[in-house]
Amino acid sequence: MARTFSGILFYDASQINFTGTATYTRNGLGDLSVNQAASLTVQYQMGCADVKRPFFSFNAFPGQGTVPLSNELQEVFGTAAGGPGNPLGPGFSGTPAIPWGISVVDIFACYAVGTLALTSATLGLSRINYVENTAISITALIAATATATSVTAAANACHIGKVAAATPLVFETVDFSDLLLELVLVTPATSTARVYGLGMHVAVEYS
Repeated sequence: MARTFSGILFYDASQINFTGTATYTRNGLGDLSVNQAASLTVQYQMGCADVKRPFFSFNAFPGQGTVPLSNELQEVFGTAAGGPGNPLGPGFSGTPAIPWGISVVDIFACYAVGTLALTSATLGLSRINYVENTAISITALIAATATATSVTAAANACHIGKVAAATPLVFETVDFSDLLLELVLVTPATSTARVYGLGMHVAVEYS
């Protein structure tokens, strides 16, 4: 029987990468953000560095090696062609390789806006696939979508920009790949922004 549980992957300001001019700042005790000044465009990124396809091991008596007793034994490495593979290697037929794993339900960003509304704010999710000696393949899983641009009630009062996947519970099975969330903020003259965190709500399924 398949089992699905939900969870959240959350990167705070100390874990967010960005391209453009911004500054990781301690605004106060527990108040950490990446701060963006006026008249700038900055891209903030969160890579899905966590396990996308969980795998399980089983107890065995000494000398028995791995004993697969059910189809909970999860593929994790895939095949050279990029499809699902069996971690026990060729010839083992007791457990099918089932491409269950992680599915992104929605993505979100926590950010504050000061003085003047942003020119724009967008949030999207891409899959980047790496193949031997081949140009990388980039697929937009969630197209860049506009989120709130208005001034927030305080310098550390956040908008929670959330964008749902159009087709939830599509599990990631592409080997040698990553999921990249990107928030892009554009500040006009006199406007400022603080980014507090980026995240994904996910479902994880295993048999």
